Amino acid sequence: MKRTYLFDIDGTLLTIKNLANRRIISGVLQHFGLTQHNIAGLDFAGRTDRCIFSSLLGHSGEEQFQLVKEVYLRELGRQLKKKDIHVFDGVMRALTHLESKKALTGLLTGNFEKAARIKLSQMNLDHYFAFGAFGDDHADRNDLPHIAFQQIAERSGGRFKPSDVVIIGDTPRDIEAAHSFGAISVAVCTGSFGRKQLEAHKPDVILSSLDEFPEWDRAA
Repeated sequence: MKRTYLFDIDGTLLTIKNLANRRIISGVLQHFGLTQHNIAGLDFAGRTDRCIFSSLLGHSGEEQFQLVKEVYLRELGRQLKKKDIHVFDGVMRALTHLESKKALTGLLTGNFEKAARIKLSQMNLDHYFAFGAFGDDHADRNDLPHIAFQQIAERSGGRFKPSDVVIIGDTPRDIEAAHSFGAISVAVCTGSFGRKQLEAHKPDVILSSLDEFPEWDRAA
């Protein structure tokens, strides 16, 4: 069966250890004098970077948002190191499986595009994903599949329909985004949500990790 695949990043492919990303964001906010914000308990799971930063900045406006975004990306590139990142078991197995079958594989992530590329390039994963929809594109994650699908259509000559798209993620928001678009939802239990929590949102398939992904893909 022909398919195209869109992967989330944080909680699905990798995780940032030691709260490094939150530390960087806190430093950026302090740089702009926004010290009243406490992000320690802020829920990042499945949210886009645009949504996260917009909620932190309140009604500061687009110009302030772009300034904060620029400094955040600069500091992320400067401070984030390979030692801060853990790639989950099975990720390389899943990606090499898709590479071997020459599958069209991209990203669907709440990260700003440059932030996504910084994280992936640190672990030499960036080259597996030629395209994607990112947190720059829209604050609402449910709008990202439509953006990614435009790129899929351009790259494939219109060979795919929404039900041929597989969206792989670790949060209820990833499942919701897939359902809203009519795509296949694959949930993995490597993020902050357990199997029962993910099952409650009715993904099409649920995997303990991406180590199980090639077998599912061959059988499905």
